[in-house]
Amino acid sequence: MTASPSADLLSPAERVGVSTITFRHRSLAEALRLIAEAGASRIDLGAIPAVTDHVPVPFTGDPVAVAAQVSAAGLAADAVNADPGDLNDPDLDEDAFAAVIDGLAALAAACGGALIVPAGRADWEPFSSPEEDLALIVRRLRLAAEVCSHHGTRLLVEVLHHRRYIHTTAAADALLAQLGPEEIGLLLDVSHVVASGEDPAAWAARQASRIERVHLRDAVPGDLNLAIGAGQVDFPAVIQVLERHVPGVRYVLELETRDVQEEDREADLARSLALIRALLPR
Repeated sequence: MTASPSADLLSPAERVGVSTITFRHRSLAEALRLIAEAGASRIDLGAIPAVTDHVPVPFTGDPVAVAAQVSAAGLAADAVNADPGDLNDPDLDEDAFAAVIDGLAALAAACGGALIVPAGRADWEPFSSPEEDLALIVRRLRLAAEVCSHHGTRLLVEVLHHRRYIHTTAAADALLAQLGPEEIGLLLDVSHVVASGEDPAAWAARQASRIERVHLRDAVPGDLNLAIGAGQVDFPAVIQVLERHVPGVRYVLELETRDVQEEDREADLARSLALIRALLPR
């Protein structure tokens, strides 16, 4: 399995990365340049067709070339954040799904990072029934984990996700209970927990042993696209819990915000980086 740099080797500044989704309306080259100019050194690559085409899905390009592009910008990609399809769709072609995962996992491996996927379609209603949909998601995640393992990379699953089928802590707990830590890791997105009307600090404490990466953005119940400081996320409390239970965990600013003007994104990123870094222990 591809190893990321040890947490104890990273400074507080290095532990706060930036997703290219922050600049989802710009080209990948421009997003990388702006993130590097903001003083960040580590990124997630966005591969979510409904959000950005920084990495196309399916990915059929040259993984080494993309990794080299990231490196040339002075950055390191710790993860590829992708949407490979609707995991709870009974009609999903599993051979085609495995092929999509294969291309994305190859890219993640070339970058030395993990592959992040969501759990289920962008709808709260099941295709069949809660039990059948959950069983399909578990099966497809196991398939994805096997493909990732073949490439020597780690599969992280973004549960819960306010806009996806697994959108409550109860549903996320049920999924995690069926997939052990040897199979998948947990990507915690704090904004999705708050948007779903739940307490991210309490859930983080309960699932601390599974958390391997954290996405940060602000939110209020029903709205997860707010700039840091504009919503109800108690970042000091959440980070205090994470630092106590998951010391050294990586944080990623995924600023897919709708309340920041495009021309103000660079300044908002700089402000957000400084705010979150200041909350980490020295």
